[in-house]
Amino acid sequence: MKHISRIKEVSELFHLPASALRYWDDEGLIRFERSKDNHYRCPTSQTMLDICDVIFYRSLSLSIKEIKSIPGMCVEDVDHTLETNARRLEDQIRQMQMTLEKLQTRRSMVQRIMDLERTSFQVLRDLLPAMKLFSPEDRESLETYVQDPYQSSILIKPQQGQEIQYGIFLACPDYDLGNSVILRDQDAESRLYLKGLLKVNAQSPDCNNAGAFLEAAQSMGYGSGQLTGRYLLTACDGYRCDYYEAWLEIWDNG
Repeated sequence: MKHISRIKEVSELFHLPASALRYWDDEGLIRFERSKDNHYRCPTSQTMLDICDVIFYRSLSLSIKEIKSIPGMCVEDVDHTLETNARRLEDQIRQMQMTLEKLQTRRSMVQRIMDLERTSFQVLRDLLPAMKLFSPEDRESLETYVQDPYQSSILIKPQQGQEIQYGIFLACPDYDLGNSVILRDQDAESRLYLKGLLKVNAQSPDCNNAGAFLEAAQSMGYGSGQLTGRYLLTACDGYRCDYYEAWLEIWDNG
């Protein structure tokens, strides 16, 4: 086996930057002997073992400060340090899992947009929840928008000059309104809707494709009411576009 005598060779062996080894040496984590001729760092067997220890503790996500302290710790202190880091890592894992779930949910919204674009309009029976008016002064509304933006909604009333109101879907029927304004009550039973993809210009909400819903309903021989949308995503479609999964109230004119 080739004798390792230079820091460069140690660096190559452990796949570590030489600068990291010098830093560890300066911090007292490892110790190199010094050449009598040029004062260069020279590794010893103990140096190699020290490096292995540091790499191991770094793999446990311990900080340099903690690793420096370990040689002077009793068994109980070492256990406490490891336990503290285990809890910190568990918290990070939980946070990462929550982030991953949010990413997966956002991707599912993207997929839903693509599905709605492919299927165009669909007549179905559905049961929609109640909706309260969104208010930027309402802390609960803002918290809901941040934590679960897919509870955000839009209500368009074609019979009232395409009046547009933004709201928040209410998760349960026995909701506490406080000072909130109800935009629509929860459906008492499933009712007939024309479902499709609603596109709203984020900068000019009056520019939207709600008219396409009305035209589709009319061509099928249905009367129509208000249009309710659940927020999915904001993206570019030649303009900044808010996408909604939307339901137009319809009924048989016959």
